[in-house]
Amino acid sequence: MSRYNDSSAVRIERFPVERVRYEERPEIEVLPEKKASSRVAPAAVPYGKYAVILACVFAVLLGIVASYMQLSTLNTQNARLRREITALESEENALNAKKEQMYNLAYVEDYAQNQLGMVKADKSQITYVQLDSGDRMLVAGMPAGGERAEESANLINRLSHSFSVVLEYFR
Repeated sequence: MSRYNDSSAVRIERFPVERVRYEERPEIEVLPEKKASSRVAPAAVPYGKYAVILACVFAVLLGIVASYMQLSTLNTQNARLRREITALESEENALNAKKEQMYNLAYVEDYAQNQLGMVKADKSQITYVQLDSGDRMLVAGMPAGGERAEESANLINRLSHSFSVVLEYFR
């Protein structure tokens, strides 16, 4: 099935090929190795790096100790304030109980009788006053039976005087 003769493949032998000649390279000389000296230089110890690392560790530890000290101080203050709050709350409760006792009617009556020497009034000591003429208002400094016109004029004068005093205050 293959058509070797019909293919476009060509034999290389038919075409002349130029061969490239490579120039010969000179051989590379290998120099003999120098022997290392028998002394090996000691490796330098990085004291500077160790000092920096040590300083950083010391700073971190110092920061931790300082924060623990501050935390301890804050916890002490917190405990003191809580004790103070508890004492103040108990004092508030005692004062509220004392206030309730002082407003109690039985306590007031007992205090008035025993401490102040007061006695309850008998029914025979109570006097009722009854006014048949009705309620009246008397202005201080005015005659009891003065004229109405004079009273109203006097009232108007007082009101205008009061109004002028208020206006002077706002000026």
